[in-house]
Amino acid sequence: MKALLLSCCYNILYTIGWLVTLPSYLLKQKRRGGFGTGLMERFGLYRVSYNREPKGVLYVHAVSVGEVVIALKFLRAWLRERGGSAVLATSTATGHATAMNAQVPGVRVIYSPFDLLGLPGRCFDRFEPEAIVLVEAELWPNFARAAKVRGIPMAMINARMSARSESRYRAFKWLSKYYFSFLDAMGVQDKGDVQRFESVGVSPAVIHVTGSIKFDQQTADRRDANPEFSAILEKLKRGKPVVLAASTHDGEEVLIAEAARKAGGFPLIVPRHAERRHAVVKDLSARGWQCILRTEGEIPETLKENVCYVVDTTGELKDWTALADVAVIGKSFLADGGQNPAEAVACGVPVLTGPHMENFDALVQLLEGVDGITRCGEEQLPDVLKEMLDNPLLAHAQASRAQVALKAHYGATARTIRMICIMLKIPV
Repeated sequence: MKALLLSCCYNILYTIGWLVTLPSYLLKQKRRGGFGTGLMERFGLYRVSYNREPKGVLYVHAVSVGEVVIALKFLRAWLRERGGSAVLATSTATGHATAMNAQVPGVRVIYSPFDLLGLPGRCFDRFEPEAIVLVEAELWPNFARAAKVRGIPMAMINARMSARSESRYRAFKWLSKYYFSFLDAMGVQDKGDVQRFESVGVSPAVIHVTGSIKFDQQTADRRDANPEFSAILEKLKRGKPVVLAASTHDGEEVLIAEAARKAGGFPLIVPRHAERRHAVVKDLSARGWQCILRTEGEIPETLKENVCYVVDTTGELKDWTALADVAVIGKSFLADGGQNPAEAVACGVPVLTGPHMENFDALVQLLEGVDGITRCGEEQLPDVLKEMLDNPLLAHAQASRAQVALKAHYGATARTIRMICIMLKIPV
């Protein structure tokens, strides 16, 4: 009876919220590239070609770009080891574009259905998955119930829970316990996540410590850097060391560009959301910067003293990271939480962050434990950055220590595959 009441309340509230937010959601998706023909997929209506899809696929749900990158890494390993085919469902235009551009053999890319009553079930009836894999922490009630009534086992991989999220879930533990009861397996990133998930009602029997798939990566080799990107930077940096502003948010572009100028570096700016390109250019131009956009193509013959390069595309961060001398992590100075520094660490690039890295506490603590990361406040940024650029041997020693610490977590993908196999009762 309680479950039925919860379901009714949820569907009423979700439908109202969906109707209210739909216009702004559609506008945001349009700014990020649009749905194309994918809008109907969000209503569980898929193209005719999908009728020929083999049944029994692995259905992987990844919300946006960050989760899609993790999903692709997992799927490549899964299909290489287990064979078969998979469906990768994502909720955003940028996530969809990232998945499509990857062109992984055996993987069909779709938009995930809205969590309106009946839509997830329509999707599952079309593809008849043997299992559902959720990347990180997104689990919708109608989606989960539709899987449960069809007997489809469901796992959450690469799951993590911050202290802030834990306090929110604990305030409604009775609800979160019901929410997570649909899961048959959960792969978490570290032991701290085990304690947090258990505290909000997740059964210890379903939790496995697998590590972070995001951490599970091979070190990028600078000798294999993208030649096109290298040529662009050679024209622009004029002998200066490259300061990467990675996944920046509003206000951080100017902050990091000015710090790079004072430290004698060249600012390479990769905003977290490419559709902010015009706002980024406006802010930087107001401070006297000449901004060259990645989407503009040609490099102007005449360059000002203060010039920066803005990468207003999606899915290229790793290639640009491999060319940086220092990576300054976005969302860590003017916005709480931070972005993931693992990619820069894996590329062997010295990492500098602001004080706000709450979303990646486990990784930051790991790196701080080996003196593998530098953190500072907004006011100290120019001086700290200059010290790192002026002492490249010390900076790269820091990067090497960080790499060694990160390598201890390699194997997360294999452990995750093992967990899924155990859930499905198939040979490991």
